[in-house]
Amino acid sequence: MILRGVFAVAVLLAGSVSAQAQTDQAQTAPGSLAEASSFFKAPRLDGCTISLEDLVNGGSEALRGQWTVLKGPGEIGLSVGGRITMEPLLQRGGEVLRLGFRNRRLVADSPVLGVLPIGVLDRAPVKPGTGLRAESVGRGDLAEGTEVFLDELTLGVLPCGTDQLLRLNLLAERETGTGELQRQDIRLFLIDQSRLSGTYRETGPGGQLERGLITLRRR
Repeated sequence: MILRGVFAVAVLLAGSVSAQAQTDQAQTAPGSLAEASSFFKAPRLDGCTISLEDLVNGGSEALRGQWTVLKGPGEIGLSVGGRITMEPLLQRGGEVLRLGFRNRRLVADSPVLGVLPIGVLDRAPVKPGTGLRAESVGRGDLAEGTEVFLDELTLGVLPCGTDQLLRLNLLAERETGTGELQRQDIRLFLIDQSRLSGTYRETGPGGQLERGLITLRRR
């Protein structure tokens, strides 16, 4: 799986020259008519059925554009009396993330995290321990011990299960001024050209820990 994921990223980085040319033009005017036109001309994406090869060889063009980020529900680690306790985080949103191409690489451009390369992985059964505890994300309707991998309450009924969806990974690191890095690992499932959803985990100085569900919707 790791080798295949690396191969997928390598293929993605070698995207077509024409796609890059369109993107370079759109980058000069985010949210422009050129960007909107490109989105509506792009083929529809079905994360349940599109092959990894088709995604990295042109299908990812349909992801280009601006997305609204909905973060949470989840939990955050707080230091109380020298001990770390996990407290609930409510759902919140508002950040805008722009997906596009830079130097022929599919990237996410965040006003907070900067430009992040996006890795693409093939379908696979989810690994136990990589999801979130149902109770930590407000899913009291699920059996105790159930892991949650995407925000189905926000998304509604999905056309297929997580093991049938392609995946997009983003990893961000930034200096905090303390000598320690703040790291954010985002793992998304590709549902279609207007919905991505998964989990995030953020760590930082002093044992800081935040984790929860995250969903991107076409703006």
